[in-house]
Amino acid sequence: MKRIIAVLAVFLIMLCSCTTRKEAAFDNKASVGMWLTYSEIDAMLTSEKEFYAECEELLNLCEQLGTENIYIHIRAYCDSLYKSQFFPLTENASKYDFDIFEYMLDAFHQKGIKVHAWINPYRVLTLSSDVEKLNSESPAYKWLNDENSENDVNVCFFNGIYLNPAEIQVQKLILDGIKEIITRYDVDGIHFDDYFYPTTDAEFDEESYLRYCRSNDRPLSLADWRRTNVDVLISSCNSIVKNAGRKVVFSVSPAASAEKNYNEFYADIEKWVEEGFVDIIMPQLYFGFEYKQKEFSFENQLSEWKKIAKKNEGVSLVIGLATY
Repeated sequence: MKRIIAVLAVFLIMLCSCTTRKEAAFDNKASVGMWLTYSEIDAMLTSEKEFYAECEELLNLCEQLGTENIYIHIRAYCDSLYKSQFFPLTENASKYDFDIFEYMLDAFHQKGIKVHAWINPYRVLTLSSDVEKLNSESPAYKWLNDENSENDVNVCFFNGIYLNPAEIQVQKLILDGIKEIITRYDVDGIHFDDYFYPTTDAEFDEESYLRYCRSNDRPLSLADWRRTNVDVLISSCNSIVKNAGRKVVFSVSPAASAEKNYNEFYADIEKWVEEGFVDIIMPQLYFGFEYKQKEFSFENQLSEWKKIAKKNEGVSLVIGLATY
């Protein structure tokens, strides 16, 4: 279990507003949580016996640390840790005839630990644009290999393969996947990682943007249009979560710099907080107090995020830390 201790990210809830916050996702007190990455889960799945043993050791570790929330990476690359109607099983999970996610969900709940389903909404493949490396059941592979060339626009390429945030079919796919999780599993939350637009390059989604411009007399700029595309997904996910029929929280873990999120990833975090599109905002403040670029140092970044969090007392500010 040393491997898990070394790799997992840990976060602490920061006390960023007054104690009268009534609708906040978390109480205004210190709390510990843990990200369980897809690579760690894959490493646990070397055999069924090893998986059960690793789970037990992880559960014991969480108890020792006082972990109250665990974020399980169930969709890292347009795939699924469970048998999904919409996404192919991850390669290692497909070796077993039981529901790995359901087992982990039940095991953590028995220990009183809340479970959040962690998703990378747009990422399909990194470091390669070779479509043949994709699972043939991947939605991206199917769109690119069926007889309908018009839906090829659902997939974009930039040092990897991504779902196109602008396309309605893509948004529906992601939202259907979220509905499936909430309907099938008693999860405590849905969690998005910081992968939104991977580039500022105009060629990334040129076809979609030109089509949008042709159909609008006063089109938005490329940057504003991209931010709107992501806004639609975030607000729609929030609506699904709020209509779950039980308490489920929606959290997003953006990169450390609010400016970089806005200008490079097209993630308007400040708007999401102001509009209440999220319950928890969890910036990844992976920079130390003595970081050489002072504007990125922990305390300076934290100061900026606390200003954003104050715009809506119903949104909790949680700080993501990495043990490395």
